[in-house]
Amino acid sequence: MIEVSGLHKQFSQNILYKDYRISFTAPRVCIEAPNGQGKTTLLMMLAGLEQPQSGQILFAGKVLSEPYKQVAIASDRIALPEFLTAKQIINLTVSSLGCDWPTALISGFNFSDFLATRFDALSSGNQKKCQLILALMRGAPYLLLDEPSAALDQASIIYLLGLLDNYLADKAHGQIIITCHEPAPFIEHGFECVPL
Repeated sequence: MIEVSGLHKQFSQNILYKDYRISFTAPRVCIEAPNGQGKTTLLMMLAGLEQPQSGQILFAGKVLSEPYKQVAIASDRIALPEFLTAKQIINLTVSSLGCDWPTALISGFNFSDFLATRFDALSSGNQKKCQLILALMRGAPYLLLDEPSAALDQASIIYLLGLLDNYLADKAHGQIIITCHEPAPFIEHGFECVPL
């Protein structure tokens, strides 16, 4: 369970969160809110990639000292090196985090033909696949996916839903939190919708 308490986050004069409190208790959560309400920013703070002005985030009752070890995130907000190929980017993650090469994920997302393509030359759908591969390959107990079905083809959405069905099966604890504008397929796969 992820608990957020007393969260305050603002950019210049724009206050996104003021003394915000929420507990995500379901194993699979879909956060719903209109654009511009701070869904992506919340995921970035949960992952430790953005800092709030104040507040506390607890994972299973604890503050994570090194969130990157237990939290994986896929988001367009994370800038990947555009001048590298998809294969080079995946290799960087493999070497820096000690992951196995994600053969099954690459095959499942039909991504093999794009490994030699520079990231900035990939279509938006293939950029999304690359982001998802980088997050999923880590096997982290906490998985955060920002608009995971956006720009994906139908076959990839079906493959992703199957992966998420089984993602927590071998983990003693953990949670999947996504943001999504079209939650219906995720609700059908056991996600609980939570308004922001």
